[in-house]
Amino acid sequence: MKTRALDNMRGFSFSGCFIKGNFRAAEVAPPAEMEEMFEKYTEGGTHMTAEQLRRFLSEVHGHGSVSLAEAEQVIEQVLQRWHHIAKFTRKNLTFDDFHHYLFSPDLNPPIGNQVLVSDT
Repeated sequence: MKTRALDNMRGFSFSGCFIKGNFRAAEVAPPAEMEEMFEKYTEGGTHMTAEQLRRFLSEVHGHGSVSLAEAEQVIEQVLQRWHHIAKFTRKNLTFDDFHHYLFSPDLNPPIGNQVLVSDT
């Protein structure tokens, strides 16, 4: 008989007729450059404010001029996605939130391939 049980929310235990073991998903660490950017734009802090995110999006991420309201909206979307309670208590991003935002295809989609066709 096969059984599964969550093990520390990071993997699962599996036992059966022939196999017994503990399997975990490999965790991928964020790139060092991302940590450096976070430290730079938070000025060594542990949370990124809407103003700091606005600067990052404008200067590094190539979004041109981003308003403070747009940065606040990004933070709100991230917090709604990953922290259902925190969205009521804080208005800034942790490093993990920042990492999730940058690698979220829904909140931060990749630049699409677009070909400009000229009729001339």
